[in-house]
Amino acid sequence: MTTFDQALKELAEPRPVGDTIPQAIVRACRATGIEYARAFNIWYRRARRIDAHEAQAIQAALDQKREEKARNELHDLRTRLLKIESRLAAENADQNRQSLRLVRA
Repeated sequence: MTTFDQALKELAEPRPVGDTIPQAIVRACRATGIEYARAFNIWYRRARRIDAHEAQAIQAALDQKREEKARNELHDLRTRLLKIESRLAAENADQNRQSLRLVRA
């Protein structure tokens, strides 16, 4: 099970080179709608409690990010599959042409 601090860190990903923790926290804030001070305390596990609306916002943002990632991966896989099918079709067409040349010769 993902803790809330881990969830915020996942929401801040991907982290570009030279990224700072405050910038990552800001990204997590934008994704969840939680104020910076609360996100900071959750990030560093200093929050004594997590309100229900904060937990729901974090979980909803995390679910949305994971669903979007899955959709992107599926799209990438379909694109790769289409490229492979296209390459195989082109190779088969070349082989058929070569076979016809041998038959006609």
